[in-house]
Amino acid sequence: MEVELPPYCFMSEAVEWIAFGRVPQMQHHSDGSTEEPVDYRFFWREMPDNFQPSFEYPWFDALEFESLGVPVEKGYFAAAEKCAFEFLDSLPRQIEEYEAKEPTLIENEDGSTFDLWKKMASDNRRKLVELGPLKDLVDSVEAGFKSHREIACAKLFQCLVKGEINSEAIDFERWDEMVEGGEYEAAAKFETVPPKAFSLGFDWMGNEIAIAGRKFVALRVKTAEVLNHRGFLLQEGKAVSVERFGAFYLSGNPSRSSPQAKRGRRAIVDWALMKSHLTQLALANELPDGKENCIYALIAFAERELGRAPSRTTVQRNMGAELDALYAQR
Repeated sequence: MEVELPPYCFMSEAVEWIAFGRVPQMQHHSDGSTEEPVDYRFFWREMPDNFQPSFEYPWFDALEFESLGVPVEKGYFAAAEKCAFEFLDSLPRQIEEYEAKEPTLIENEDGSTFDLWKKMASDNRRKLVELGPLKDLVDSVEAGFKSHREIACAKLFQCLVKGEINSEAIDFERWDEMVEGGEYEAAAKFETVPPKAFSLGFDWMGNEIAIAGRKFVALRVKTAEVLNHRGFLLQEGKAVSVERFGAFYLSGNPSRSSPQAKRGRRAIVDWALMKSHLTQLALANELPDGKENCIYALIAFAERELGRAPSRTTVQRNMGAELDALYAQR
C-alpha cells in the first residue's frame, strides 16, 4: 500500500510507528467549509473530537506477531474482532453516569415508555458480561507487545529531551475559554512543548501532557523529524518484490494479511441525521426540558444510532442555531 505521510502525527501514533512499524497516514477530510481537503486529525472545525487519533488498529496483525516474535494464542483474532471499538474499559464508568442521571422517558410505538438512561446502563451491563472474558484473553495476548512499546517510548524520550524532535500541543483551558466565545479557529493554536515536560513515566499513548499545572491536548510531532532519526527510531525495513497496477500494489507474498485492511475510522457524526432527529422531536412535542438536556439527549441518540458520542461542545457548535431557534419559542 502506498502511504501518504501527514505533516504531523499524534505522539501515540509516533510510538506505534516506532514500536510496531505502523506508519501514520494522511486523513483527507472536507466538510464544505474549505475549497481543499484538509488533514482531519488536526482540523480546527472538528475539535475536540479529533484531540485523539480517529484511526485505530483494533487488534495486532499476524505479521506483527511474526516480525516481533510475540506468541499468539488460539482464539485471539476472533475475540479481538468482537471486542474492537466496544471501549469495554470505560463501560463501568458510563454505567455509573447513566444511573446517576434524571430519568428521560422515551415512548415506544405501542404507547409504552422506558427510561433511556436506565436502558443504556442495562445494555452496557449485558455487554460487559458477554465480552468481558474475551477482553481478558485479548489483554493477555497483547501483553506480549508491551516491552516493544516501552522500548519505543524510551527511544522517543531521548530524542525529545535532547530537542532533536520537537512536539506541540493545545492548551485545553485556553481552548475551552475561547470556544465558549465562539473563537473556534483561534482556539486551535498549537504551542511548543518544552523538552523538560517529558519523563519516562509520561502517558505516551494519551496525547495529553501537563505543563506548569495546565492540561495540553492533541500532542503531536512532525513526521519529518521522526524520519530524520529513522536509523535510531524505526525498524529496519525488509525488502519485498511488488508490482504496481495503477494505484494498487501486489506483493510477492499476497497470502499474508495486512493490518491496514482491518484498520477503520470511527464514523463521523451525520449532522443531517442529528438535525432531522431534532426536528422530529420538535414536531412530536417531545423536546426535553431545557436546551442543555436536549444536547445530552442528542449525544445519547448519536451514541445509540451512530456508534459515536460527540462532545457537548461539538453538538453546540454544529446544532446551536437549530437549538436556539427551537428553545426561543418555548
